[in-house]
Amino acid sequence: MNLRGVWVATATFFNQAGALDLNSFEKHCSWLFESGVEGVVPCGTTGEGPTLSPEDRRFLIETAVKVASRKSKQVIAGCGGNNTDSVQKLILEAKDFGAHAALVVTPYYNRPTQEGLVAHYQTLADKSPIPLVLYNVPSRTGVNLLPETVSQLWQHPNIIGLKEATGLHSQWLSLFSSPLPQGKSVLAGDDDAFATLFSLGASGIISASANVVPQHFVQLDSLLRAGNFPEAFALQKKLFPLIKTLFAETNPAPIKFALEKMGRGLNRLRLPLVPVKKETQETICKQLSNLELIS
Repeated sequence: MNLRGVWVATATFFNQAGALDLNSFEKHCSWLFESGVEGVVPCGTTGEGPTLSPEDRRFLIETAVKVASRKSKQVIAGCGGNNTDSVQKLILEAKDFGAHAALVVTPYYNRPTQEGLVAHYQTLADKSPIPLVLYNVPSRTGVNLLPETVSQLWQHPNIIGLKEATGLHSQWLSLFSSPLPQGKSVLAGDDDAFATLFSLGASGIISASANVVPQHFVQLDSLLRAGNFPEAFALQKKLFPLIKTLFAETNPAPIKFALEKMGRGLNRLRLPLVPVKKETQETICKQLSNLELIS
């Protein structure tokens, strides 16, 4: 599996009653692929994964796979949790639903040690029928998957990638202090750091903001691959005000509002998330207008 380019941590759409709006989700996935993204990642944090029922997960993954197959693209299913046995079940179900790989966040709340993280991921990788992508986002989980631990986990053939979202420049330098092993990839997890991480050795991004501006992230990826770093960083800076606004409140609440303004789905979230405040709405509209995404 080739982990490169722009992957979108896809939002989940709900109707006014709070049930899945699969029609809007399918149309959204189709639009993302038409915009040139490499793949989609349903059922993660941006997809409000913690609030999804087993049936919700099945419908979302199967729908994403159906759309992806039309473009010969792939799907990485979010399979997060802090119980190793439960995560293993999610991975097995994702495989049955057609997912090509699983994105597995570090266990949150119980905050395992580095040795615990190794045991968790090695156990899952041993039993998984699909490749695993590690996900490190300490701001949400309270635990940091250290570079030396990642290096140890790279030894497992079923662990193929890392979504890196620490925002720590020194950690990025450590990750890329030596060439990555063959068949292993690092994907940016911080939308405002794609150009920086790519310049250090990343091969792509799993982006939440790309739900709103997929073409811009695809263009950024193209510039980076062409080695045109001046224009790439200029585009990254151009996108920064929007990215900053899309994370002004807890993701995906700002993204849901932006997508509704763009006519892509309802601004409906499941508790405990709530819609963004009025001042955030106004800033989002300003940034969308600046990029000519709304009139």
